[in-house]
Amino acid sequence: MIRTVNRPCALCGNTAATVLWSGHEHEYPETTDATFSVVKCDTCGLGRLDPCPDVSELDTIYPPTYYSYNMVSDRRPDGALRAKEKVALKYTGQVLAKAMQRAGVGPNDKIKLLDVGCGDGRILDYYRQSRPEGMVETWGLDINGDALAIAAQAGHRCVQGAFEDENDLPKGSFDIVVARHVIEHVEDPVVFTRNAAELLRPGGVFLAATPDFGSKDAKKFAGHWGGNHFPRHWWFFDGESMRKVAEHVGLEAAAIEYELNPVFWTWTMHSALRDRFPEARWVDAVFPPVSIFYGGPRSFLLQGTFTVVDSVMRRTTGMTGSMIATLRKPA
Repeated sequence: MIRTVNRPCALCGNTAATVLWSGHEHEYPETTDATFSVVKCDTCGLGRLDPCPDVSELDTIYPPTYYSYNMVSDRRPDGALRAKEKVALKYTGQVLAKAMQRAGVGPNDKIKLLDVGCGDGRILDYYRQSRPEGMVETWGLDINGDALAIAAQAGHRCVQGAFEDENDLPKGSFDIVVARHVIEHVEDPVVFTRNAAELLRPGGVFLAATPDFGSKDAKKFAGHWGGNHFPRHWWFFDGESMRKVAEHVGLEAAAIEYELNPVFWTWTMHSALRDRFPEARWVDAVFPPVSIFYGGPRSFLLQGTFTVVDSVMRRTTGMTGSMIATLRKPA
């Protein structure tokens, strides 16, 4: 058994909470077989994992085979993009264009952008490539030194360390700070958001992508919902609780939007079927929880199918299980 703790709400400090659902690890069976519960604070509505792994267990719950440690990009020497990379570049450019507009940046203005948890810098590549050459000054922060070395070779300015700790990032200077599916993993999401606010220049925006535990699919699949990512997601947001966290640190929620996230559906199916057929090998083969990230025909089919499912969900319910919040620092 791993060591766990019972944390109070990071936003209001209260301990009273309502259990929404419970579940267990199904992606990396070597980590723990403990049961964890997602609870919602009775006072402010912020969700959290309770009990939650102690920070001393990080090496256990993030094993060496963890997917984000093994996604070092294989950039082509000629810089050409594969088909899926072209789709990612187009989408990243659209997100950046919206963020620039909300940050009051003109189409001909140079911007300074930080990606928190940048890995090997592939997303930073997309941000840079989506605008004319020299118009995006790209910075990246990550704890993985090997991945950062690759990002640095690609020309991005890199800082190694945890976002919650003191680092060499220049405060008050960034037009845009991006954290894609990071805030739910950290020990204190309020401190995390406050740090982002301090790095922004007046009028700058913080883009925080995270699961939405208020979505229809989260409520329907409960303990099997892919956004749980037991036991690595420690905090759970919906639009209202994200707004409250933003206001608490002096930011304003300029927009709450919903993204397509087919990986969550793959995790949902894997969790539900693994629970029903615990010894069946075909479950891992049909809905691979880890290799879904590494491409190939099976990944292409699953992600394509569940992209359609998520598109229908967004059209009919107005949301998906994955949201991106644009939080703006007052000018």
